[in-house]
Amino acid sequence: MNGPTRRHATIAPLSFAQERLWFVNAAAPESPIYNVPLFFRWRGEVDPGALHRALLAVVEKHEVLRTTYQDRDGERVQVVGEARVAVEVVSHAPDVEARRGFDLATEPPVRCAVWKGQPDGDAVLLTIHHIAVDGWSLPALFDDLGTAYDAEVAGRRPELGELPVQYADFAVWDRAGLDDQLLARRAAELAEVPTGLKLGGARPVPAGFHSGEQHRFTVPAATWEAVGELARRLRATPFVVLLAAWSEVVGRWSARDEFLIGAVTANRTHPAVEDLVGFFVNTVPLRCTTRPPTFAQRCAELRREAFGSMTYQRIPFDQLVARTPGRGLAEVGFALQNMPAPDTARWTAPDVLPTGTAKYDVLLIVEETADGVMGTLELDTELYPAELGPRLAGDFAALLGHAVAEPEAPLAEFALPNGPLERPRPLPVSTVEIDRGDLTEPERRAAELFRAVLAETGVEIAEPARNANFFTLGGHSLLAVGMLARARREHGAVVRPSEFLAEPTVARLGALLRAGTEKSEPAAADDGPRPATSTQQRFWFLDRIPELRAAYLVPTVVHFPSDSGVEELRDAVDTVLARHPSLRSRFHLDHKQKRVVRTTSGPPARATVTDARGWDEGKLSDHVAELCWTPFDLANEAPVRAELVLVATGVRLVLCAHHMVVDGASVRVLLEQVAAVVQRRELPEPVDPAPVGERGDASELIAALEGAPTDVRLPHDRPRVSVQSILGATCTTTFAEAPALRAVAKESGCSTFLATVAVLAVALARRSDQRDFLFAFPWSGREHPDAVGMFVNTLVLRADLRGDPTWREVLDRVRRSASVAYRAADVPFDEVVSALHPQRDLSRPALTPVYVAAEDEWRPPLGGELLPLDPLAVKYELELTVTETPAGLRLTAAYQTDLFDDTTIKSLLADVTDVTTALMTNPDGPACEEKLR
Repeated sequence: MNGPTRRHATIAPLSFAQERLWFVNAAAPESPIYNVPLFFRWRGEVDPGALHRALLAVVEKHEVLRTTYQDRDGERVQVVGEARVAVEVVSHAPDVEARRGFDLATEPPVRCAVWKGQPDGDAVLLTIHHIAVDGWSLPALFDDLGTAYDAEVAGRRPELGELPVQYADFAVWDRAGLDDQLLARRAAELAEVPTGLKLGGARPVPAGFHSGEQHRFTVPAATWEAVGELARRLRATPFVVLLAAWSEVVGRWSARDEFLIGAVTANRTHPAVEDLVGFFVNTVPLRCTTRPPTFAQRCAELRREAFGSMTYQRIPFDQLVARTPGRGLAEVGFALQNMPAPDTARWTAPDVLPTGTAKYDVLLIVEETADGVMGTLELDTELYPAELGPRLAGDFAALLGHAVAEPEAPLAEFALPNGPLERPRPLPVSTVEIDRGDLTEPERRAAELFRAVLAETGVEIAEPARNANFFTLGGHSLLAVGMLARARREHGAVVRPSEFLAEPTVARLGALLRAGTEKSEPAAADDGPRPATSTQQRFWFLDRIPELRAAYLVPTVVHFPSDSGVEELRDAVDTVLARHPSLRSRFHLDHKQKRVVRTTSGPPARATVTDARGWDEGKLSDHVAELCWTPFDLANEAPVRAELVLVATGVRLVLCAHHMVVDGASVRVLLEQVAAVVQRRELPEPVDPAPVGERGDASELIAALEGAPTDVRLPHDRPRVSVQSILGATCTTTFAEAPALRAVAKESGCSTFLATVAVLAVALARRSDQRDFLFAFPWSGREHPDAVGMFVNTLVLRADLRGDPTWREVLDRVRRSASVAYRAADVPFDEVVSALHPQRDLSRPALTPVYVAAEDEWRPPLGGELLPLDPLAVKYELELTVTETPAGLRLTAAYQTDLFDDTTIKSLLADVTDVTTALMTNPDGPACEEKLR
């Protein structure tokens, strides 16, 4: 596909590589696991002021260095901000500074510390979070820093030039390029390889971020030269030769002849990003075997594997992990770092200080430096003893030297100097006998769960004692999460993984099972009836009108290409639906108070499974439509339903909730959390929507909207009826010149969304004599990214085209109207309707029949695909949604089919495109100079 293009966006999705690091930081903001502490000595004295200004110039050029990472309405986004960087003169030890974590949501991912007056010269520590930099970024970064510093000390303004693309542009391109079929194929291939790689028998550890140690060693120059010669002779690369040696060491220490090693790759697969600062690194699992007898044959086999893996190098590692839940795809890693060295005119080559953490169980790094070829063996010291590092490093160096000297000799004849004298034996089968009479009934259930789950891994136990530790018996954290899902499925008990992992014994699980069962009983109490929000009140009354009940349902249909693990998926859906108080809501009209109230003490909804693999398409469509559009009994049943429908090509998850308890972002939260449960990730604490707060002041908004017509002359093909129909369809077009539109809009202080609103108004005006429009649009009051509820209020925006304004004047009017609407975001929509449209009827929506919205592209997790809804219910006569995509602006018009033909809507969208071109061509010209039709 084409490469990344410059979008000039200040908000963008995270790249797949960034998303993995964001999750780690969100879970443990204080962890330095992904710090990159670059320590170097200045050649002479450093001027901290000049260094600060130089760094500001570098940060200004490279947007990724002034980017924060936030969760907005359930979407993880990167937000490009102003250039800022802290430069401090300090006296504390460098390792203290190196291990200080970043808050990626609020602070830039780079900081600088300076030590003055040191015996060996001034020293600098530039610490950057890995989310913004990788090894290949360093030459460009340090070149720019040197240029900028030279300019600052000379009294000149640094001139660093402008980049053709920024990292955010790559992130958009990266996400758009995910090949789901290729991902599925690679996941299936890797599923054939046994995982759970342990070197010499690892000890069980609790979940969390692990401590680590590094052991550095030198690869002799003669050995390195022989590596290059052998690689050339075998038509391979040094990477293949080194990996072949490392895989032999891993094979001997693990007693395995087939396993996966995670190769750390640069992943700069397009010329546009070759010199870009940012985090591009990906882990590519490579299939290794120790069956070929000679080292040359090993290299040949790995050369084929490495060459084949080039096809898969853009597949995000986390996506592979998601497709193979419960499997560790890269416990052991390998990296060859042979990027160009940064310029060292003003300073020594930077050293990366250790952070005391480990990213892999075991990681071998071989690096070409100015001082020769160095090896680093990084070890998880909560999993392995620290002394294992030097032993593995010594074995690797010895075997590499032997192998490149005698590549045709049988490897079995070479004994590792530090490795096991014999292949480690498998873990012995544990057998623990107890007196069953000693256990309480919940503890007996817990003991049975221990026994059943451990048996799946080959560890057989008659019955564990009350104080038996799950990890000591051979379990691990992912297995524990699966056991807790089983506890919910078999015993209806909700147990949080963190509660069990803190004390992983039979007695503790028994207590949690007892408490979890009590928590999940249907009669769980809440704090009593509470007032519904103004939006919920409005939706409740609309639900009384039979013709409109389905309009306020929010159905989502996601197709997964495989029906394997459907029970696990159902358990995950049940877990998520039970967690959120809003999804247990029941709504009643309190006649005494004359208002709608809600309680959350009702039982949660549970997912069902239907096998439709033998159904014809008509029966399947009717069944899915019934799931999507059947109204809820809001007083007596949970306002959400879920069903997994097995079809010939996989499984479809049909999730439908009432708009009273979810908005669009909530649906994404639910699906992401379902994926988290399937992938054995811990969920955040559930958040109950806050009680109703004070209403905003409507006076400014009412004054700004007064006098505008409360209807829009739309190009109806058929007249309205007494009660509006909600049956709808969609039509879509893409406007490719989005950057040009964005630039014109920006000159007037408008977003692309507001510019599209103006364009829609002009397109409608050119079809009629109307020059003043009111459009409804959504505004989210969501305060917590993981909350599930209805947080959206409907705002009203005026597009005033009276007086033959120029395009710039129209944009300015729309921008000012939006500002008024935003200031009144807490004003209930019904209050605006009561003031401006008190005589409304049911033939059309209140105040305006047109709804406009903007949204970002989103893909369901777990490789799912969103399916279009057929039939479709729409609330407004015309609903225009603007979506930013790599191909441009996607304009989706949802419309009521009882009023419009599809040809009319296509014609209207063509008008919108033509009018947008007119705006970009002559923004100072009149907006409504002629009619289009």
